[in-house]
Amino acid sequence: MIACIGVQAAYAAPAPDRAPVATTLVIELNPDTRELAGEATLRIAGGPPAELLLNAGFSVTRLESGGTRLDIRPRRDGRVNRWTLPGGIDEVTVAWHGVLVPTPDQQQHIETLGGLEPSAGPEGGFLPASSFWYPMIALDERLALHSWQVRVGLPPQQRAVLPGALVNETISPDRAIAEFDFPHPGEGIDLMFGPYQVEATTMASRDGRSLALRTYFHPELQPLARDYLSSVRDYIAYYEERIGPYPFAGFSVVSSPTPTGFGMPSLTYLGRDVLKLPFIRHTSLGHEVLHNWWGNGVYPDYSRGNWSEGLTTFMADYRYALRGSADAARAMRLGWLRELSGIPPGDALALADFTSRRHAVSQAIGYGKAAMLFVMLEDEIGQPAFERALRRLWQEHRFRVAGWDALRAAFEAEHGQSLAGFFEQWLERPDLPTVGLEQLERIDGGVRVTLTQTEPPFLLALPLRIEGSAGAVSQVVRLGETRQRFDLAVAGEPIRVTLDPESRILRRLGRLEAPPIMREIQLDASTRTLVLGGDPYVATARSLAQRLLKQPIHELAPGAVPDATPLLLIGATAALDEWLTKHALPPAPAQVAGRGEVRMWTTRFANGHPLTLIAASSPEALAGALRPLPHYGQQSWLVIEAARVTDRGVWPADTPSLSLPAH
Repeated sequence: MIACIGVQAAYAAPAPDRAPVATTLVIELNPDTRELAGEATLRIAGGPPAELLLNAGFSVTRLESGGTRLDIRPRRDGRVNRWTLPGGIDEVTVAWHGVLVPTPDQQQHIETLGGLEPSAGPEGGFLPASSFWYPMIALDERLALHSWQVRVGLPPQQRAVLPGALVNETISPDRAIAEFDFPHPGEGIDLMFGPYQVEATTMASRDGRSLALRTYFHPELQPLARDYLSSVRDYIAYYEERIGPYPFAGFSVVSSPTPTGFGMPSLTYLGRDVLKLPFIRHTSLGHEVLHNWWGNGVYPDYSRGNWSEGLTTFMADYRYALRGSADAARAMRLGWLRELSGIPPGDALALADFTSRRHAVSQAIGYGKAAMLFVMLEDEIGQPAFERALRRLWQEHRFRVAGWDALRAAFEAEHGQSLAGFFEQWLERPDLPTVGLEQLERIDGGVRVTLTQTEPPFLLALPLRIEGSAGAVSQVVRLGETRQRFDLAVAGEPIRVTLDPESRILRRLGRLEAPPIMREIQLDASTRTLVLGGDPYVATARSLAQRLLKQPIHELAPGAVPDATPLLLIGATAALDEWLTKHALPPAPAQVAGRGEVRMWTTRFANGHPLTLIAASSPEALAGALRPLPHYGQQSWLVIEAARVTDRGVWPADTPSLSLPAH
């Protein structure tokens, strides 16, 4: 999964057509010594009371306004220094310098989602806006949107890239200098650099502009450049037709020396190993192109929840699955529901409280739950009104901050009816309904079905499939009580009624609907880890557990009660076989038994707690699973050979239904 990155602050009001702050930067970088020196000029419209913010790891050598030194001492606020500027100042100049941290060489993507620090090295560097690597302005205690012009100087073998149009670039024997312009109200400047080879082409936008498309790739990736550029061109054309003209001057695909996956205005920053994966061009790349409309073109109001990841997942990942087949789209919906159903009720998060992906629970909610909201919303108002609402949202909020209320207003305007109840329950409530078929009986001309849901009830537009001897029909019923009866017509002699057969409603799945997947132990903070097989396995097993659980691991002693909590069991194949026999649990299933060097499968204890087992033929084989295994959380089982997943699958699920005996 790839994430949009930004400073992710709450903004005071929708952005004006002109940014309240205009930033000019001159930056000098030396990747070998990791030294950065910069000078910034910040022009503040109207000169209101403001604060200046900069990473506390840097030293400020000059702070002035209009040529006059400002004698202001900063106050430390976490990793940031803050200077309170006197009212009436409409321009500030800051000179600063410092040494960046080394570019990490052993890091998982999830580790890059937390406290990023600006880093540098010969293979590349990344200076995220969220690190406050350059001076930023806060107005009314909120970071101000700003436009920017940036000049970056590097050694001649290095190239720099950041959001905005590349307006000039000169390469001499001593220096590579690039100048960028971003004239829109933007959230922040993410700067990347590396020993890149650049491939470029152009395309015409829907409104007649010439868009510059580029790849900034490490040398070994250069053979992939033309295919990436072709895919970017196709995605831009596709989304221009559905939303509106592409908002920026171009788009760049930039390779990272770390396993990164980020989207910024006008570019995406992807790990060099990620870019080699053949499916990335057909999935994640389109997701990041779309973020130039949602997230980087219309900004979420993070104080009220981040809708952009869910809408982008719906319009990119889900639409791509739907273009493949109806079965693929249903599998994606079911996958989201399985993940959400695996979150312990006490750990659930209201969608209005999601701001960014920090762990498995926030990912399931901010991406999967939000995407399912848009599935249901499109079903509720119809696809034509849904797509008109998206175009309205874009036209009215381009380069402005928009919260969930702005989305609701756009959809209500095109639907012509209030959607207050729909948005309130799915945004504000952290829980999901558990829906059941309680009773089915014959009546004249059809059947009477009794449906139940948990208290307090949701208002659900619940799809049912009614099967009769003369065929099957689908019907949507409005379930708004904890127990409700519905009379349904049947074609011929009634046979069966099935609940939500296409998995189109947000709800907590029953055990038979949600066979265990590995994600369940990742979602539950109470998961414990048990390592078997002796000392040769311990260090690698602990490292794998850490990568899977994304939290400090809690180990069980071998003699502990095994079903008291969700359990992750890792170790030697023979040791796991012995443990399963001792605790009267089934052996490895046929899908994995005797196959590959590493096998993962899932099951449940009798009390319902999930159990994930990872059996390895050797410590070396287990070490080879460290990289691929964490990416397969939605699988029930898989086989790894030579550090590659060679087979995988999900246990079959049963859809809730009730049948009537034949007359």
